[in-house]
Amino acid sequence: MSAGIVRRIDELGRIVIPKELRRTMRLKEGDEMEIAADGDAITLRKYSGFESVLAAAKAVSKLLADSLDADVLFVSPEGVAVAEGKNKKNYSGATLSDAFQGIVRARKKVVLHGDQLQNLFDGREVAAKYLALEPVVVNGDLVGAAALLQDVMPSDIAGAYLHFCAELIEAALA
Repeated sequence: MSAGIVRRIDELGRIVIPKELRRTMRLKEGDEMEIAADGDAITLRKYSGFESVLAAAKAVSKLLADSLDADVLFVSPEGVAVAEGKNKKNYSGATLSDAFQGIVRARKKVVLHGDQLQNLFDGREVAAKYLALEPVVVNGDLVGAAALLQDVMPSDIAGAYLHFCAELIEAALA
């Protein structure tokens, strides 16, 4: 078994993750990492705030997708955590492009359409004409966003439902 890359722990207990690994794993300053111990091994992985409420996020997104005949996603700042709707296989596990990550990290409610939908997901096309995004923020920390994808401009009621779903997940995470 290969030893991999060797790094020393500094006096504060920190270890530098090599630049090549940060680039490969798309890790950015401020990203949260989950640290786990298993015997004499330590595992690091990107943390998605949706993991602790995954069942609730799936149930909420499925209900909204079914009631609006749309696709509903919960995205972390890096990728799709939950996908429901007729095109869920297209979005499940998708990685967000750098541009879409920037939109999510901006923490603003937005509606994207037309050319704005190009290259939101690395290597996957958006199967809708409109994408409404509602940020999910808990205790001032960005968890991600709820997204509604439809072929028609989302109505005020659809926007209110999306906002309500985001608030439900925020409350579950608080």
